[in-house]
Order: sequence, then C-alpha cells, then structure tokens
Amino acid sequence: MVLYLTRHGETDYNIEGRYAGSTDLPLNNTGIAQAEELVSRVRGLSLDRVVSSSLLRARQTAERVSAALNIPFNACENFNERKMGVFEGLKIEEARELYPEVWHKIRAGSPDAATEGGETLRQVCDRVDIEMERLRKEYRNENILLICHVFVTQAVHRYCRGLPIEEMSDFILKNCEVITYTLE
Repeated sequence: MVLYLTRHGETDYNIEGRYAGSTDLPLNNTGIAQAEELVSRVRGLSLDRVVSSSLLRARQTAERVSAALNIPFNACENFNERKMGVFEGLKIEEARELYPEVWHKIRAGSPDAATEGGETLRQVCDRVDIEMERLRKEYRNENILLICHVFVTQAVHRYCRGLPIEEMSDFILKNCEVITYTLE
C-alpha cells in the first residue's frame, strides 16, 4: 500500500492559534483554496481512494479530491483529531495561563498527559494503529490519500516509521502538505 498523508485545509482556528480538537469546524476560504490546490498536486498519483477523519474540515478537503478524481471516499472516526477537552476553543496562550501544568506536559509530548475531557497521545496512537492495520489489510494493493489532523498525522507518521511515541511530536505537516509512505 502506498499512503499519501496530508492535513486538512486551513480553518479560522488555525489562523487564530486555537485548539480545535474534536470541535467540528469548516474550512475557511484559504482552506478551500488549499483543498483545490491539493487536487492539482495529487491528480497524477493514481489514487484508488480517499480516507479522512469524520470531522467537517477533513471531510470538506477529502470530498473535493474524491469528486475531482472520481474515486471512492470514506470517513473514519479513528482518524479524528485528538480530543483536547477543556483546551478546545482556547488560544494557546489562554490554555497555558489557565492550565499551566497540563499544558507544559502536553507541549513536551508526554504520552500520558491529557486535559480534563481530553485524550492522551497514547490513546490517539492506539486508535490510529487499529485503523492503520485495517487499511493495510483491506487496501494493501491500493494508493490511498489519508486526510486528517495535526496529532493524527503525527500518530500515522510514528506508525509508518516505527518510531516510539515520545518522538512523534517533532513531525508537523502544514495544511494540505503531502508526505508519502510505502507500507508492506
């Protein structure tokens, strides 16, 4: 399986430096333009399908690619962004001021740190690993474009590269940037 990994197009929360997490946000105008540019970049890749998070910003990005290339698309909750609990909707500075202890642990990449109502990196990795194994079995001879979110792209990268969880937070994809993995 060849996996092309990307992040959804831009949202207003991205510009404002807010934690989105599981908040279901639409793409903004820049994000829509990025999704259209993504179509142009992946047009020659012989994609067989598009898979995305079930959150609106990822689905809107995926639907554009799927429709333009006339290939199947399915959304999967296991690729949804990390639930950030009480951080959701807060700007980074606000989260740091209101919840300094957990904020520092999360920013340091602690695999077991979580906000109230949020998920740990380990929990995100566990659900992403389950879904990656399913993709590898069901679509092992296909070229797939996977569209998801910051923490989930980190978890996918960790899975594909066989990295320890403690090293995953160094990897950051920009909106609609694409990276390729070949999985046996």
